[in-house]
Amino acid sequence: MGRPREFDPALAVEQALQAFWESGLAATSVDQLQQATGLSRSSMYQGVGNRDEWLRLAVDRYVERLTAEFEQLFRDCGADQAVQRLLLDAADDNFAGKGCLLANGIAQLHADDSSNLDIVRQGFARLADALTGLLRPGMPSERDARARCVELLCALSGLRTLQRAGVPRKSLVAAAHRLAGLLNAR
Repeated sequence: MGRPREFDPALAVEQALQAFWESGLAATSVDQLQQATGLSRSSMYQGVGNRDEWLRLAVDRYVERLTAEFEQLFRDCGADQAVQRLLLDAADDNFAGKGCLLANGIAQLHADDSSNLDIVRQGFARLADALTGLLRPGMPSERDARARCVELLCALSGLRTLQRAGVPRKSLVAAAHRLAGLLNAR
């Protein structure tokens, strides 16, 4: 009997994340995860677990990455400028046209897939908590920061969806500027 194949778990999770992002959270099969990671089915199951566990780790990695990027952006340019840059990025680049993994996942997953929906919802909740914390300085209360966070997430999701739908860039960038003005006027 051969020795189990050694693999870099962080790299494998990153590869799985990319597979889920490209093929969709609902549509990505174990075979696609095998192809993306280069792991055998037995190595996948022994190393991490079933497909749902791979999805959970991919969502965790995505949220960790976004949180770190948001923290850096807010440190570098302050809340108002960060909000504007996030909105403009959603209107223009939108993760190289792939959209937000979490927003895509909510749209793709069905109610009968409640465990995977819960994974994505928990990812959104962690992201919202991180954004609320970044928006909190200068806000009158935690409640106000949470409200601004929800408004920002709504605006980002809308811009990302419309960008993927092919709405002209010029229109989206103009909308992003107007949305930034509204969100930053608080």
